[in-house]
Amino acid sequence: MSVELLTIVAPVVKAVAPEIARKINSALNPTDLEKALKAGVKSADEWDNKQSYEQQLFYHCDDKQTKELIDQFFKDTGVQEELQKPFTEKTTPNLQVLVKIFDKIKSEKPNLKFRDESIEHWLKKFADAYFEHTNTYLKFQIAKSDYLKQLSHYFDGVEFVGIKVKTKEEEKYAKLPQIFVMPNVVEQVEVRESTVLKLNNLDLALKETANQQRQQNLLWEQQSSGKKFSAKELLKENTRNKFVVLGEPGIGKTTLMSYFAVMLAEQQTEKLGLSADLELLPILIRIRDLGKASTKNLLEYVRNFANSIHVKELPKGFFEHWLDDGRALILLDGLDEIAKPSDRYEFVKIIHSFLGQYSQNRAIITSRPAGYSREFFGTDEFPHYHLEKFDDSQIDLFIQQWYNSRLPNNPEKAQERQESLKKALAIQKRIKLLARNPLLLTIIALIHRYDAHLPRQRHKLYEQAVDTLLINWDENKGLESCKLNYIQLDDIKILMQHLAYWIHSQGETGDQEGGTLIDRDELIRQLSQYICEFNYQVKSHQAKAEAERLVDHITERCGLLNEQGQDRYAFVHKTFQEYLAGEEIRDRQSGDFNEVLNHIRDYLHNSHWREVLLLLIAQQNSKNSKKIIEAILQQESPYEEWLHRNLLFAGTCLAEDLKLSDGNLITDILQRLVEFEVSDSQRVGDKVQSEVFQILCNLNETQFQAQTLQLLKASADLIDKGRLREYRAALGEQQKVLAELLGLLKDESEIVRYSAAEALGKLGKNSSNVTATVAEWILQHQDSKYVGNGIDTLWNLVVTEE
Repeated sequence: MSVELLTIVAPVVKAVAPEIARKINSALNPTDLEKALKAGVKSADEWDNKQSYEQQLFYHCDDKQTKELIDQFFKDTGVQEELQKPFTEKTTPNLQVLVKIFDKIKSEKPNLKFRDESIEHWLKKFADAYFEHTNTYLKFQIAKSDYLKQLSHYFDGVEFVGIKVKTKEEEKYAKLPQIFVMPNVVEQVEVRESTVLKLNNLDLALKETANQQRQQNLLWEQQSSGKKFSAKELLKENTRNKFVVLGEPGIGKTTLMSYFAVMLAEQQTEKLGLSADLELLPILIRIRDLGKASTKNLLEYVRNFANSIHVKELPKGFFEHWLDDGRALILLDGLDEIAKPSDRYEFVKIIHSFLGQYSQNRAIITSRPAGYSREFFGTDEFPHYHLEKFDDSQIDLFIQQWYNSRLPNNPEKAQERQESLKKALAIQKRIKLLARNPLLLTIIALIHRYDAHLPRQRHKLYEQAVDTLLINWDENKGLESCKLNYIQLDDIKILMQHLAYWIHSQGETGDQEGGTLIDRDELIRQLSQYICEFNYQVKSHQAKAEAERLVDHITERCGLLNEQGQDRYAFVHKTFQEYLAGEEIRDRQSGDFNEVLNHIRDYLHNSHWREVLLLLIAQQNSKNSKKIIEAILQQESPYEEWLHRNLLFAGTCLAEDLKLSDGNLITDILQRLVEFEVSDSQRVGDKVQSEVFQILCNLNETQFQAQTLQLLKASADLIDKGRLREYRAALGEQQKVLAELLGLLKDESEIVRYSAAEALGKLGKNSSNVTATVAEWILQHQDSKYVGNGIDTLWNLVVTEE
């Protein structure tokens, strides 16, 4: 023969394996059966090749004749029955039966000569190897079942112990599949060629300065193709099968990797957009754990990890079995969590070697951008993607799944809580911005679950979010805390308050979401000064080095600051800058309350300071709150008699659920706001009336809600009926208003019915509960003369109102 036997018979084996697999009803799939058949042929061929040419079984056959004979042999019904015996009877195929069938086939080909002794030896080698491999592969399948079960059990839970939120003990855990929301990714593409170091030159990269590396990363971040799609589509990519996924702290990298692993372990491939019969073995490696392990050999590590999660002893070659065939999904999570850059490069080499050895397998590597170098993995082989923040629909889906999982036995209450949280986010736009980060959204959901509402005093929510980012999150992951020489970990927040106040005082130079931009050198200089104030014995060069370490920690590990331009930094959300700046003023206030009053006098109607002042005022006790509100109302603001900015700001403070017990002062503010509502818009101005409407509606769920509604009802004759309904719905009477409007849908007047439908549309815009109620009403009354042929119009008005 001129060609290796295994190559000749491969198509035959590939065709026969599925037929046998269907008949045996075994855990063994066609791929494993095909491998077992090939192993049998290979073993027999290796024995055959050791014989003299004249004694080799197919010596007198050319390649075509060999293929035809083998094809006829394996497709014989008797042979296939024997090949089923390792599964049906736990025995090897009967050698004499196989020989007899082979003899029958050769008798039909008189021109071909075979030695009887060679036939028996060849078939024995085949049958023995085939039985051995089927037995091994069956053991692999049994072991796989246990491995997947334990893997799913280990990774399918989400614990909230790293999140600094007060909650009930039973609420500190959730099942990942119940709350998971699939994020989107955006492909990142280099516009121009960059210098990519080869592996054998990686050591040279250690000489590159941190500044150069940051510039390279920033250049990349600005070069995105904008191609956006669901992260699960990565698993369906056919042209390339290895990816790098980058994402900021709390964006959900680890959660995504866990979800992929759990869905494969639970054989729910359809939820990943994959075919139901696809078999991929998930291999999830947390790189931080690999860094602590005694071995850096990835195969040895995953075997040890399997033992640690109580997987029964795996057969030898278990992981290699799947990896050799390209039937594994390799998930390498958190490359940035290897602290030392030099160690990180070593792990990159290890990963390259492993993925090169098993190149047929799909692989995903995750990292924060701040801990990643573009030279680690070339984009030709490893396309890079950025994990996106949640959009509105993903936030809504998370809220829905969150409460459905928290209250599985009370769907009505779950629906009520969902509506409450969605409404709170719709009203509080700055919290909605934070909610785009899955970690911060989880904090928000935990607070809402525990308190049944989001705190009107938003500083409480921001405090928990900042503390989680600064301290608790990495501690829960088991990562080393920031290596600081001269300040304590608990002092970092105080330093961040100093820094936030100083940065905020520089003016507004950031975008709507991010904070004020500051040059790195100036950032280091300010922090160095604060560190020296903390410890007078620290010399300037020591403080500078400490400040650089702190900036790296806050940027790379905490995600509270990020780099938003070449050597320019800002708080990742302006909200955090504003909250911490307010905390700084509050700390100063302990020595002199005039510090607060002075800031109000200087910045009362400065939009850049508005949130800082609101967060600061919301934390005051009743006595101080009275002083502050009186100072606001007495402020000499330009054009106050026309703009009414003092009064409007005082009303906005009440909407923060301010601690204020002076009944006369409260009544005065509310009464004046209601007077603007009932006044002629030409005299007051549409803009002022619009602000008044928003302020009064925002008093819902505060201590001022009932009094506000009472004052509005007292002036009902002077307020448009539709407007008053909107007030009532916002201030606690939504169900009453809903019932009234549904009643008006039966009115004899078509104009009244149409107006009611429009009002229901506005009411249901932020409430799926209202929409569901209206939908049910329409179904019950679709034959009514009041609905009749106008049902489509009514439905569009009510359900799709924009």
